[in-house]
Formats: sequence, C-alpha cells, structure tokens
Amino acid sequence: MSVKGFPQGTQPPSAHRAHGVRKTRASTWRVIHACEHARDVLPVVEGQLAVGMRSYVMTPQGAGDAEIYLSGTEQAERRPLSLLRCWQDVRNWRRSILACDPELAADLIHAHSFAAGMAAVRSCSCVVYDLHDCIEDFAVSTGQCESGSWMGRSFRAAEQFILARAAAVIIHSLGMKKMVEELGAPPENIFVIPDPLPHEEGPLDPIPSQPLAPGPRTINFVAPQVAAIASEGYTQAARVALEAFAQAIREVPRSRLVLESHPSVIPGLEREAAGLGISARVLFLDEAAFTSAWPVAHIVLAFGPAGGATAGRHPNPVCLKAMRNGIALLAADLPPNRDVSPDGHGCLWFAPNNPRDLGARMAFLAANAGFRKTLGNTGRLYLLETRNIAVIGRKYSDAYRHATSRRKPAGNDPGVVMLRPAASCG
Repeated sequence: MSVKGFPQGTQPPSAHRAHGVRKTRASTWRVIHACEHARDVLPVVEGQLAVGMRSYVMTPQGAGDAEIYLSGTEQAERRPLSLLRCWQDVRNWRRSILACDPELAADLIHAHSFAAGMAAVRSCSCVVYDLHDCIEDFAVSTGQCESGSWMGRSFRAAEQFILARAAAVIIHSLGMKKMVEELGAPPENIFVIPDPLPHEEGPLDPIPSQPLAPGPRTINFVAPQVAAIASEGYTQAARVALEAFAQAIREVPRSRLVLESHPSVIPGLEREAAGLGISARVLFLDEAAFTSAWPVAHIVLAFGPAGGATAGRHPNPVCLKAMRNGIALLAADLPPNRDVSPDGHGCLWFAPNNPRDLGARMAFLAANAGFRKTLGNTGRLYLLETRNIAVIGRKYSDAYRHATSRRKPAGNDPGVVMLRPAASCG
C-alpha cells in the first residue's frame, strides 16, 4: 500500500542505514506531521525548516511533500469535529500511518488531532501528541455532548490513554499544562511551546477617516472584546472600564474610550456612561465596526478573553495583537494574559474588577507619552524574540530529543517508502 506523495519502495537518502540505528542530530529530525488540515501546522513546519529539520505533512486527504502546502495550494475544506466519526477516522489514520512506514522513514510521528494521536500511539514507537484543547472540552463547547455525559467521559478516557502512551506532549499555554497533568500526562513529558507569530501578519491598517481618526492630542483607549458577548461577566468588565475611564478623564480630559460591545448590551452601557457623565467621550462599536479602532489605539485594555471556559486556558489574543503591533497594553492580572507575557514585558497589570486601580494606570499612561511608546516597543520586541519561527523550531527540537530518548522497542521493519522533505517557501 502506498500513500499519495509517498512512492512505494523508495526512501530518502537519510533513511539508508541499518535497521534500528538512530543517531539523529537535533537539526535533522525527520518528522511526520499527522494533522486534519495542513494549514494548521504550516507555522510549525516553517519554524522546523528554519532549524534544519525535515518535516512532512500527512492529512486525511493524502500525504507528501509539505512544499505543496507551504505554497498555499491545499484545497481540502475544513471538516467540523464529529465524535461519531472519530473512531472511523482512527482506523483510517492507522492505515495511512503504517503505509508510510514511520519506523524507518521518520524519527517520530507528531500527531495534531485526537484521531491521529490514537492511531499513532497504537502503531508507532515514538509519538508526540500536540493539543490545543482536550477532546471532551472541545466536544462540549461545540454542542456535541454535555459535560459529564457518557460520551464525553469515554473520549476523556481515550485521550488519557494517548497522553499516557505518548513520548512527549506539546501544549501551547500554561492553562493547558494544568489540564493535561490532571488527565495523567507525566509532568516530565509536557512541553509548553507557544504558537509562533504568523510571518504574514503585517502592520495595522492605515488610520481611517472620521469618526475614529484621533485629534491632534486625543488619547484613545480601546477595549476589544470587553462586552462582545452578551453575558453578565463581560458587561461587568465593561462597567469596570467605564468607571475607570471616568476617573482617568479627570486628569487627562483629552481622551476617549472605545469599547467593543454586543449590540444587545449597548443601550444599557450607554445609560451607565451617561450616569457617569462621560457619554461624549465614549464610543460603543460592534465587532465589525471595531476593526477601525485598532489603527488609532494609543492604549489597549485587556480583560478576560471572550469564548467561554476553554478560552481561559489559552493566551488572550487581545494581548497578543496589541503587543505584536507595538501598542501600550494595560492587562488584567489573569492567567490568560500572563500567558502572553509571564514577566510583564510590554504591559502594565491592573487588579481585575478594580476600577480605581485601572483608572490610575490609565491616567498615568495617557499622561506619559514616552513611557507609553517604550512600553509598546518592549512588548513588540519581546514577542518577536520569543515567538519567531526559529526560536519555536528549537523548542520543538528539545521536545523531539526527549521523545526519541523514550522510544519504545520497535518490531521488525517492513519495506520502506520515501518521504520527500519540505522546502521553505522563502
């Protein structure tokens, strides 16, 4: 049996060696990325290419040279997760993985989905399991089962099996580290590797026309996602922002607050702003209109991330976007925000649900343009230094070194197939 892109009976030059002899250097790992969609792993693949690895991509639609995917020609549409389809996917993944003869043609399998991970740990001697969310939580968040249901518990037990058998487990946030430890992953096998910055992301859009173009000395505070979901928790964060701004504006009158808000909560928040006497200096925008606020932002306010319980285990995208674009950041001292900058590089922390503390820091930043600029530049530099693809590639190399040191004894090796190495897209 052969897999698309992997001609049967041939192998790359690096695979011509005696069976069982593995003296791979860190810079030449041969990795099969088993993923549902190639586009999801392209930043990882590029980082690995940057440090000399040989990466390959395998998807349910086929497998082969990752250069095809790096060129942006993947045509497969994204399939939604289906628990009912998962076990059939496991059988299909196992056939595809075994057809590639990973014990000889690669140093390890890097599985990026539940089905690929289950198939790999049952078929291969060295597997790295990569997850952004636990399968049970993801199924609950997409409405496929209820929390604590029989189906959810069964998939939780299955994922525990994967975590116990994997030679290394890669997660992308400190919030997920606690979760996989609770599921039974050995702490020494867990590697926290942040997602690399997408290299294609450019600077923010040019300053738009009125009404959001800043005046000659207007300081714009912007609060993304603060009330983007119509729930009490998010509207409470918006109230904190309004009270803090009412305090700050006394010291910096030439300032404005722009809040991303769900249309259903805007009337109530407008009444609260009127009660605080700040209506003329506050603007509420829905998600679509709020995109025009980013280019004119001087200071970004980050509260908790939107998206429910699972979002709280991941780095807050608001912090990432502000720091990526060199904008001064005021962030609530919460784990999803600390996940972006654990030591506070590029941001000032404020006490959650404390408008007085937030207001004092807003006034300080608004009145100190030099410090504001330094804070923004520091945040951008920190992300570029810690999340560039080369740095992330070396972190993966460390995880792979650990995984191969825990390789299980392999059985007899069947015939070999060729894996064509990925090439950088430039």
